[in-house]
Amino acid sequence: MDIKALYRNTLRRAKRDETDAESARRVPQKPFSPFEFAAYFALLPLLIAAGAMPSAALFLMPVILPALYVLFRRFGACLPFSCVMFYGLFALLFNYDVLTVVYFCFLIFALAGVILSSEIKPYLACMAVAAIVAVIGVAAGFGVVRLAEGRPLGDVAANYVKAEIDDPFINYLARDYYDSIKLPEAAGEKLKPTDDGYTAACAEYFSEYAHDEFEGYAAYMCVHYGAVFGALAYFIAVILNRHTASPYDCKATENELNRSSRCMGGVLREPTPLSDMRFPRAYLWAVLLPGFVASVCLDLFGDFDALSATVMHAFVTVPPAFAFVTLAAFFCSLFKGKARVAAYCVTAVLCVAMVYVPLVLFVCSVLGLCDIILNLRFWTKFLQED
Repeated sequence: MDIKALYRNTLRRAKRDETDAESARRVPQKPFSPFEFAAYFALLPLLIAAGAMPSAALFLMPVILPALYVLFRRFGACLPFSCVMFYGLFALLFNYDVLTVVYFCFLIFALAGVILSSEIKPYLACMAVAAIVAVIGVAAGFGVVRLAEGRPLGDVAANYVKAEIDDPFINYLARDYYDSIKLPEAAGEKLKPTDDGYTAACAEYFSEYAHDEFEGYAAYMCVHYGAVFGALAYFIAVILNRHTASPYDCKATENELNRSSRCMGGVLREPTPLSDMRFPRAYLWAVLLPGFVASVCLDLFGDFDALSATVMHAFVTVPPAFAFVTLAAFFCSLFKGKARVAAYCVTAVLCVAMVYVPLVLFVCSVLGLCDIILNLRFWTKFLQED
């Protein structure tokens, strides 16, 4: 091998790539969209709200994480990570809260996972990376809280409920739980909202519930919220990457750069359209079947209800829900005009509902499993041709 020739070829290739990137940067760009400006201006109030009221910030994460990726796509990685760092710094400095610690770790890991998932090619691997890294972020947040407080997560959750019972959202959850349970006979009758000690009773019973949930189902929460938030952010990133262009993208042409506003966050792999992302049948025997068998064995041969539910959720319930999202994107692509916009809006609402409503997640998982088994896209195209 001629080392000198190889070195010269490498230098020529680097100079050619630099020249191509420089010429791509000089291509006139399309003006910014007003919706993009709205996303920028909405991000700061959302981060402030998450820091000021951590108990309800869980409902803001599905919006904050994609908005951070929009910042990455437009301005590169430094700005969104700086926003997360300042959110964590100021929120913990002025309003320390254990939930803020969890959200901060989650956003750092999940944003990195979504960015990384946009740089690799196989879409199933992209989906898995975004979901797994986000799960690791939630687990890291729980671990930091456990070490900082020096107590089990169940005790931390119980003490948090008692300390923050005046928080409107915590107070609502405590009242709703107390009103919905049946008290043991030894506890006497339930107190009414007008009775003295009603709030204290709500806090006591709800703190016991929070203790049991976080003591046994912390891993389940990591899988559920981390995986779903991470995967949904990845889906939004795919849509964004396909409708924008950057001189740092792979195979970015001058025509694409002319039709898009300029982006600094490059994508090394061309993203696969959501409507073309289909789970292969190999998922059934390679992932779903082992996960289902492991969950059943844990139920039958040991007192591992929480671990069994976590395994079932991670390998049987959540991935088919992702398959449903891609199936819904396929059906949305069949519509035209305003009907397509309405179909995408309905899909977006279902995606958000999957996070907070277990029944919606279950139904969507069943539909996604049907697509994996029966290939509903093939039969839809077959009927269209007839």
